[in-house]
Amino acid sequence: MTVRHFFSGLWLSLALLPGLVVAQTPHPLQQAIDQLVTFQADFVQEQPEEHFFRVNRAFGEFYLARPGMMRWNYTRPDPQQILVDGRHLWVYEPELAQVTVQRVTEIQGDIPLAWLLFDEPIEQTYRIIDAGQRDGLTWYNLRPRRATFFQSIEVGLKDQQIHAVWMYQGATEVTKVTFSNIQQNQPIAYEHFELQLDGNVDYFGEF
Repeated sequence: MTVRHFFSGLWLSLALLPGLVVAQTPHPLQQAIDQLVTFQADFVQEQPEEHFFRVNRAFGEFYLARPGMMRWNYTRPDPQQILVDGRHLWVYEPELAQVTVQRVTEIQGDIPLAWLLFDEPIEQTYRIIDAGQRDGLTWYNLRPRRATFFQSIEVGLKDQQIHAVWMYQGATEVTKVTFSNIQQNQPIAYEHFELQLDGNVDYFGEF
């Protein structure tokens, strides 16, 4: 028996021993998410305009408190609030004076940042593929294990912080989000996870 075969057999034998659990080191992306409690940042969102050689840009603020609390606040050019409060997803569009609400349990798999928002291991719903270094970031590609709104998601890390998220609907349809002024694991006031309504609004959906 060669040394290689000996150690292979030993490892298999240990793995099969009753009551013995062989721990696996979490993926680096999972490690970064596991140590994340709160996240606050400004963002720029870029999306190519279909059939035109130009890019639409939106600016805003992002707040996260894991698990289950998230606010995606567009400030310009078109104000909009997207809020997850643990049980519901709320979308407030001031120009239309309307709020749309859905239960998280019914749409969790289609929330683009569900892998970041909730406690379930990322590899439960995505395959994590190392995508190398680019623009000073370490990138990971998330491939959904079942059909979702996005074909894949790329996450760019630096110093264990998320600096960019690219969401692909197709090969040329990609929404790019870049974070700045990042504050991680700092207290966030609860008011950031409440809808801030401007006057009377109409509600659509189920509470």
